[in-house]
Amino acid sequence: MNAHVRSSATLNLRTHSLIAFVLQPVEPLVDWFETLDGWLARSPNFFANKPIVLDLSLLDIALKDYRDLLRDLARRHIRVMGVEGASPTLVGPHLPPSVTGGVEIKPEPAPAETEPVNAQPAEQEPADPQPAKATPPNTGCSQTLIIDAPVRSGQTISNLAGDITIMGRVASGAEVIAGGSVHVYGAVQGRIFAGVSGIRDARIFCAEARAELFCVGGAYVTAESMDPKAEGKSVEVRLVESELAIRILN
Repeated sequence: MNAHVRSSATLNLRTHSLIAFVLQPVEPLVDWFETLDGWLARSPNFFANKPIVLDLSLLDIALKDYRDLLRDLARRHIRVMGVEGASPTLVGPHLPPSVTGGVEIKPEPAPAETEPVNAQPAEQEPADPQPAKATPPNTGCSQTLIIDAPVRSGQTISNLAGDITIMGRVASGAEVIAGGSVHVYGAVQGRIFAGVSGIRDARIFCAEARAELFCVGGAYVTAESMDPKAEGKSVEVRLVESELAIRILN
């Protein structure tokens, strides 16, 4: 008699980390959705195919209204993968699961200054002067995505874990989304988002500014509201307190 032994299937269990966008609705929801729709009008694909967590800590909402909220988000192609700060009545079958333990990404603290750079021991001969070196901003991001081609209309380039460098132009209708800074060695006619992972000292650099939208850390400027003097110029865009500052480089 031949014995047949069934081999058991292997269960591969892994952990996987990812960066999710957190949306925090507030009352009145009509006004909040109006702000959201304004954002989506400028960047309709920003939340598409991205993990979204809903923070309900500032919202006291009944189950029916919560289902309506999820439905209204889904109509805008925003699909919630989990919720934070939800009461037990808002977690159950056919509803997003409750998630905990998420770590907010923040910029690394700048190193503390030590001695002045020109301090010399009394007996030491002064060193030969060295040319000053520009120090790039500390974005707290270690992964840089380099694109050796133009970004065409309709494309979205995303690197939520670090910086993005584009070795060409960003066409109208294209999006570049970075957790850190964005460098574009060409014309920008599309939309650039920097610091989306909470890096407040992230910056945008481009060789020719004709952007539909520049955004750093949630503050943004559109083509209509941009200073006409910056159009077509090489610029740096950074966050100063809660406003964007655009500096012309040439």
